[in-house]
Amino acid sequence: MNTFGFRALGASAVLVVGLAGCGAPAAEKPAKSNEGASAAPVESVTPTPTPTPEAKSYTSDELTALVGQLKDSKGVKLSVMSMADLSESVEQTKALMSSIAVEPAECKEMALAGAATSFDDVTAATGSSVDATSGATTMVSMMSSLDPAILEGRVAKAGEVSNCSNMSFTVGAMTAEATVAVIDGVGSVPGTIAKETHTSMSTGQKQDMIMAQAVTGGVLITVMSSGGTTREEAVSRAGAMMDQAAALLK
Repeated sequence: MNTFGFRALGASAVLVVGLAGCGAPAAEKPAKSNEGASAAPVESVTPTPTPTPEAKSYTSDELTALVGQLKDSKGVKLSVMSMADLSESVEQTKALMSSIAVEPAECKEMALAGAATSFDDVTAATGSSVDATSGATTMVSMMSSLDPAILEGRVAKAGEVSNCSNMSFTVGAMTAEATVAVIDGVGSVPGTIAKETHTSMSTGQKQDMIMAQAVTGGVLITVMSSGGTTREEAVSRAGAMMDQAAALLK
């Protein structure tokens, strides 16, 4: 696969995984004990509704132009992809996600909800930055024209992390174990929800990732940050990118 193809699949993952963090509102479930889990406790993190810029619908071209203004931690503009660039790879990513088995089974909706979401009326653009030296990767998506129920469900879904802080995934012959925890201190955008994920694969590979989401002016912003030198640096990159993106929506 060429470089463009890899970029498209990565950018599509930001869109699909981003919506997995938001799906439709779910019925409230009692929290389970997570004694012995490595994930940080999440009870103290309660998103509070805060006034945001008036909701506005953006075209994909407008979002592409906005993402084109974003810069990474070294001041370099991101590699940008529009919804037109991503249409085919989004469907490939959704098909892959729909084939993944999740345990506990009740966590599948939270983890893979984006695979069942239609992108027909969604406008979006993504941007990415990869530091070849440190391995630091930062990706951002901005999505508009989403169903209001999806945006409302974003907060409801965050509470389910306490029930799904430890999950296993199977696709084909590969398995992975993941721990997820809600964290705070990622950027300064009101209402931001952030999660930290540690994944260990049966191949021996491991990955730590910070994902942050916020709704500003009716636009869902999703940022993913991984790699780099330290966890704190990854959190800082995610927060800075979130703040940058939200500042453009005025």
